[in-house]
Amino acid sequence: MSNILIDFVNQLVITGMQQTQFIESVREFNRFYTLQLGLLNQSILNSEYSLAQVRILYELAHTTASTSTHLCNSLHMDAGYVSRNLKILEKAQLLTKQKSVEDARSACIHLTDLGKKVFEQLTAKSNGQIDALTSNLSFPQKQKLLEGMQTINSLLADATTTRRQLTIRTQLQSADLGYLIYLHGLLYQKEYKYGIDFEAYVIESVYEFYKQYDPATNRIWLAEDEGKTVASLALMNRGKAAQLRYFLMLPEYRGQGLGKRMMDLFMEFLHQCNYQSCYLLTTHEQQAAANLYRSYGFELTEEKESTAFGKPVREQRYELFLLKS
Repeated sequence: MSNILIDFVNQLVITGMQQTQFIESVREFNRFYTLQLGLLNQSILNSEYSLAQVRILYELAHTTASTSTHLCNSLHMDAGYVSRNLKILEKAQLLTKQKSVEDARSACIHLTDLGKKVFEQLTAKSNGQIDALTSNLSFPQKQKLLEGMQTINSLLADATTTRRQLTIRTQLQSADLGYLIYLHGLLYQKEYKYGIDFEAYVIESVYEFYKQYDPATNRIWLAEDEGKTVASLALMNRGKAAQLRYFLMLPEYRGQGLGKRMMDLFMEFLHQCNYQSCYLLTTHEQQAAANLYRSYGFELTEEKESTAFGKPVREQRYELFLLKS
């Protein structure tokens, strides 16, 4: 056997050993983490509910209306398994189902008042568990732990997104603006019960965005899955400041790192254009998005009561101040 072939075979063996060690290390971490949080128990947080049931409660608590299909997609659970757990939670009077107005074959699932109370209690217990688990860590150690978790989340989420072959484009095409308006009207009505006034507001703002659109200082990011637009984000020029707009994502694509991927592109363009600040307008109900904004340095600077969208909300303004170049 030639020396080149021997080196090649040895490299294959070494690579195989490294991959085996890598897999074992990941599994070892999983065993440690699940043991620390008590995830091996049939019930979670000394409650009568399983991990799957608590995850379902979490999803329902963060959407005003959901369906079993949405839960299957967002939690990556088998439809039969989701159905069985929904029946258990419904029997416990933690959730209720109502026929969808848009599709009689589908049911909208909501937490009952009891369900909300139970979820709040479980959240408090979970917060206490994490607090106790990390109480002996110094602030730098907690920062290091957080950075490690963010790295794991980012790398694995990006890998998932890549496997789904999602693409992000920045060129406006025919029907993009109309579809953007349609998605806002559809999702905000379905998830937050916003009225037609909200859709009219989106129409006006999208027209304003289009009339002043200059790709040198404005940009839109549209994520697509096999040609279907599944998420959007835009940066609008406001002089020395930029405005973040139209951050929207179909429910089944949430929680996979796509939002972070799009925000990274947004921040890159924001710095590239040398804007001095950036702001966005939202309401108190978009908590998941607000958490993401805060992770990039945005701060809540203004809040006021409003009924502009057909229901009582708290309108919020978040701002990010940048160093001058």
